[in-house]
Amino acid sequence: MRNRLWLFYAVTSFFWFSLYAYVPYVSPFADEMGADLRLIGLIAGAYGFTQMVIRFPLGIFSDRIGARKVFVLLGMGFAAASGIVVFFFPSPQTLLLARALGGVAASAWVTFTVLGASYYPPDETARSMGYLSACNSFGRMAALLVGGLVAEWLGVPHAFLLGGIAGIVGLIMGVGVVEVRPDKNGAPPPSLSTLLDVAKNKQLLCCSILGILAMFILFATTFGFTPLAAAQLDASQFQLGMLGVASTLPGIFVAPLAGTVLPKKLGVGVTIAAGFILAGAGSAFIASSNTLFMLFTVQIIGNIGGAVVGTLLLGLCIRDISAERRATAMGFFQAVYGLGMFLGPFVMGQVSHNLGLMTAFIFIGAVGVIGAVMTIVSAGRGYLKY
Repeated sequence: MRNRLWLFYAVTSFFWFSLYAYVPYVSPFADEMGADLRLIGLIAGAYGFTQMVIRFPLGIFSDRIGARKVFVLLGMGFAAASGIVVFFFPSPQTLLLARALGGVAASAWVTFTVLGASYYPPDETARSMGYLSACNSFGRMAALLVGGLVAEWLGVPHAFLLGGIAGIVGLIMGVGVVEVRPDKNGAPPPSLSTLLDVAKNKQLLCCSILGILAMFILFATTFGFTPLAAAQLDASQFQLGMLGVASTLPGIFVAPLAGTVLPKKLGVGVTIAAGFILAGAGSAFIASSNTLFMLFTVQIIGNIGGAVVGTLLLGLCIRDISAERRATAMGFFQAVYGLGMFLGPFVMGQVSHNLGLMTAFIFIGAVGVIGAVMTIVSAGRGYLKY
């Protein structure tokens, strides 16, 4: 089983490699092809919009049929398609389509996380999410590093092709993943009403609302307009890739700590609140970054905070949910935070269009403060139990 677990972790890394090989170039590429800031915001937001729509029903369906692996494989297929379509048909319109397809693919993260949790005892959910988040970060970092080299040497469209090829490789590897199904002892699948009851869980609701704010910040900046700010500082294609690497690298080391050591030492509320403050500060200080070195620095700081928040919320949201309902709960959580993935870049685009890009970054920083305050209040009311 241990060898199979590592195969699953490898597939997880290829999944995120496929989806992020070209992410730093989406906004600059759209800008280069004539898209205005509002359309760029829609292109970046399409990734979150399709996840917001698909993830909850996908989780319900996965729990109803008791299967996870098939959705993992479908996710790999859509991830491959989202990169390939732009390589062959580059335009702002196909970028919009590709980001929507990427969101369909990323919706499979619901079943990735539940399948990953199934390899561990129920009381080690946060630990399993820490390891899975590290694979997520590793896959994205490798994608951004290799994608940066490919974009620099061969051109931006080839970074999209790279993502498509990685998706195909991950799909082939995914065939060998072992699915651990809960023993139902002949019991029928849970009813729809039973599955929908998970939405009443207060900890799940709290994590989902905080997730909106976390993703709002992340997708407005790192996966939205920060690369555009770097391009305005004359960053090369390779430097754009390295900006992504710098923002992703901390997650490889921080995610396992966020799922184990930090909440035990500091308390879960303080840990998440600190993460929001760092994420907000990293966003706000982009406005005063007049060199690439400073932009890299504040991006790293912000994404350390984002990795802490994301990892803990991912584990806490299903901590008290039974195994046969976890895909539904995870689907609910990820669908709700998908609202932040859509609204972050959409609002960022609107504010940038009307008030300027740098003012928009300061606005996003304030969202981090709101998240920290909401976390402390929620923890005080007992809605964030580790």
